[in-house]
Amino acid sequence: MVEPAEPIQKRRLLRMTVAHYRQPHVSEEDFHRWVTEQHAARGAKLHAKNGIEGYSIYFAPKSFRGMTAQLNAKRGNPWVVRDYDAQVEFLFRDMETFYKGASDPEFESLQAEEEPFISGIHAEISIGWIETYVSDGKVVNFREDGKPNHPAFEELNVPP
Repeated sequence: MVEPAEPIQKRRLLRMTVAHYRQPHVSEEDFHRWVTEQHAARGAKLHAKNGIEGYSIYFAPKSFRGMTAQLNAKRGNPWVVRDYDAQVEFLFRDMETFYKGASDPEFESLQAEEEPFISGIHAEISIGWIETYVSDGKVVNFREDGKPNHPAFEELNVPP
């Protein structure tokens, strides 16, 4: 007898991003130092313990945002240049994994220490799934006929 495939909610890789702005009185350098030397280490241990498959932080200081604005201007301003200071990325298979971590008392403690550094205003969140097409410099996840190996949109589009 053939085993039924796991539901898509257990197979696809979800990506949640949370974009943050630093508090106005905190310099970019102090913000980066606090995130990398204190916050991220505690967060990494906590998220790994609770089943998060990936946790990374993307930094976007003013110098990079300025360069991005210049690139955008050269292309005729087709894009909205986001102005947040950092974006946290979480990778996980299902919302139960996320909720497990979010209900951990250590997570609540971790969030409580953010206030002096992270503004509670204008934070942005997004959740979606990942389809990888280049990994380690190689094209991946395509069949011989050139079509992707990923499940069809109708299957992937089931809410988490």
